[in-house]
Amino acid sequence: MCGIAGLVVAPGEQVERAVLGRMIGSLAHRGPDSEGLLVEGNVGLGHRRLTIIDTSEAANQPFEDGTGQIAMSFNGEVYNFKELAETLRSRGHTFRTCSDTEVVIEAWKEFGPRMVDHFRGMFALALFDRRKRQLFLARDPFGKKPLYYCHSRSGLIFGSEIKALLAQPGVSRDLDLRAIGEYMAFGCTVGERTVYGQVRALLPGHTLLLSTDQPNLDPVVECFWDYQPDPAAANGRAPDSAALLEELDVNLRQAVRLRMISDVPLGAFLSGGIDSSLIVAYMTQLSSEPVKSYSIGFREEGWDESGHAQAVADHLNTDHLNEMVTPDALEVLPALVEAYDQPFADASAIPTWYLSRLARRHVKVALSGDGGDELFYGYHRYPSAATLDRLGRAITPLGRLTARGLSHLMPQGSYVRRGLDRVSQRGMVQYLHALGFSGVFLRLLRPEVLAALGPVEEQEAARDFIRAPDLSLLQRCQYTDIRRFLADQILVKVDRASMAHGLEVRSPILDKEVAAVAARISPAAQLGRGEQKLLLRQLAYRYVPRAMLERPKQGFSVPLVRWFRNELEPEIRRAIDDESSPMWQFFDRKEARRRLDGHLAGRANAEHVLWRLLFFSAWCERHLR
Repeated sequence: MCGIAGLVVAPGEQVERAVLGRMIGSLAHRGPDSEGLLVEGNVGLGHRRLTIIDTSEAANQPFEDGTGQIAMSFNGEVYNFKELAETLRSRGHTFRTCSDTEVVIEAWKEFGPRMVDHFRGMFALALFDRRKRQLFLARDPFGKKPLYYCHSRSGLIFGSEIKALLAQPGVSRDLDLRAIGEYMAFGCTVGERTVYGQVRALLPGHTLLLSTDQPNLDPVVECFWDYQPDPAAANGRAPDSAALLEELDVNLRQAVRLRMISDVPLGAFLSGGIDSSLIVAYMTQLSSEPVKSYSIGFREEGWDESGHAQAVADHLNTDHLNEMVTPDALEVLPALVEAYDQPFADASAIPTWYLSRLARRHVKVALSGDGGDELFYGYHRYPSAATLDRLGRAITPLGRLTARGLSHLMPQGSYVRRGLDRVSQRGMVQYLHALGFSGVFLRLLRPEVLAALGPVEEQEAARDFIRAPDLSLLQRCQYTDIRRFLADQILVKVDRASMAHGLEVRSPILDKEVAAVAARISPAAQLGRGEQKLLLRQLAYRYVPRAMLERPKQGFSVPLVRWFRNELEPEIRRAIDDESSPMWQFFDRKEARRRLDGHLAGRANAEHVLWRLLFFSAWCERHLR
């Protein structure tokens, strides 16, 4: 696991080594073990290394092949690199190291840009082919590893995090109003767009190819992988669930085995829930020694999962460590603002930060259960969406119009109002509301930001929903979650929190072969009688007693309500009272104060609104003052 950065300037010009050094230096937390720079004319590659596979200096990066024709800076892991190396040896390739990086370079020689089709892993890579004068960037299918770029007349700049791009003086810091609107609507920026107008994210499952000797330096961006739910699965023509369960067992076990390959200490996050418990169960069967597992606990009643984690750890006989923490939002907020680069309002970043810090004290790699909720319909919103869809079909257009009118008579933020709002919508708009797109958040936006955001039907998530017309409602919801919620929020949260501490997190459920099985499972086989991800549950029950896992879904969050009525109240008041804050060029201060007063008086459920404001205020202080 590492940090990468680089740039290509106009042909005939020279990359400044000092600029490249500043770019890669900003990513030192992602790779504290070594640094490498490569400058050749108008091309520069930089690398910060966290040693995981082949810890020798021979595997340091940027890595060059034996012929000196190809150089690469690589972030992540290709877990099937040993099998791929054997295939390449049979075709005449030789290797000097035991690293997956060298396997990727040899795969480029054999397959070219289509080499990514052969990878099972998480990666963001930059490869420079001196023979063809080409720069090739690629990002893994689910977007577990980040990669940002900026293309302008002066060239192309890229890096693992936006801070690396901003270290280059030519990158504009002008803000994108639509991205700020998306932040308030969804809690994060969405898709390619970032809060900086010139900076784009390379989407998951995409590649970028650039001819470095062409005057215009125009990149070609292409998609090489996309999650594809099987339309037949929604129509009762899916394979037998029992057969799929056996196939899932085989593929997930193999995904865990591949992700246990490491030359440094390895452990696992364990919450005691279905996903992480199943992953740790496989690890215990595949390991000759007790698995190291980690969890954190909170002293606040109703927020502590550590007892569940300990019970599963005892059953699986892991070497378990739990740490009771008292999350201090004010203490950790500046660190989160620095780590996430953009406004990011998922408050579960706080416990993820503490958990990563705990694990890194003992291991360099941790396996997690991320992806289970998205691939196997684990969120409450899936059965809710199905129910609301049935109600929507039963209600006439006049009935929906009446519900919409009645909702405006109810108190803002009330459950009745939200229920009427959702019943009055259909399909995509209805689901976006369930995902978090809410008028409560939008009312804080100034008119110019709201205008830039545009109608809900034009949002990135909406386009994903619309572009899958052959799927059922639930499959379209799942597809949208995987394309947007997983890539832009869940995986961003885990990557930044873990890499800030130099910890690599691997997600076996987010494996292409596991996803291929999940795509063929009928939503009806995953939902029933108030439960979600039924097939994954059945698999987990094989290895962990059912009684340990049968409990209400709790999530991994913090007590925002209590915080904003206690220790966070002075801080949010200070932020709102600061008339000079740059955030008031985007938000309505009068509405913000009204939401705060209503929340403190118990009249409004506004803690998530306030957290988005507080994070944005801290971000503005750091980046816009």
